[in-house]
Amino acid sequence: MSKQECPQQQESDNGQVQPEQKAGPMKVISAITIDELTDILMNLVGDDSIEFEYEVHENAETGQFTIECKMFDTEFFIMPLGGGPFYEDLLFTAFFSAYLDPEVLCTEFNNRHKFASAVPSTIESEDGNDEDDCQIIEVEKLVLLQGGVTDEHLEATIKLWTGMLMHAEQLFEGPTVEATDGDDD
Repeated sequence: MSKQECPQQQESDNGQVQPEQKAGPMKVISAITIDELTDILMNLVGDDSIEFEYEVHENAETGQFTIECKMFDTEFFIMPLGGGPFYEDLLFTAFFSAYLDPEVLCTEFNNRHKFASAVPSTIESEDGNDEDDCQIIEVEKLVLLQGGVTDEHLEATIKLWTGMLMHAEQLFEGPTVEATDGDDD
């Protein structure tokens, strides 16, 4: 079959035959509103191949938004950065408890993943007692919209982020221990 007879292919500038791409408008954004971001998140809610839910929270005092997300059993936050209503950056954040030294685990994570970074953090106890402070690990990914991205790119970034978090959870929180039923002799 010649190239003229095959309507699914087109010739590129270098003479190679490429699959024909879908024609249609591609929306490229360099800033995003909360409504546009929630539209993208609704696409994930409607995707039957994943379990995704989210809830938008607005701080009444500052007007800042935080979007609490859960994909499968992995929880994370999306925070639009800037004054709004058009946000040029998004910060993805997740928190983990650590079963070993948080600094060692963060170093291991950062050596494995270039997509995001992990840092140890301390949550101070309310009573001021250092012994009651809690060490956690904070994983962050800054998503820059300057220069333009598509809705599909943001959806793919969220899916990649969640997949990475699922693997990170195993690293940070350690292997699961299964209880066995039986006689304790």
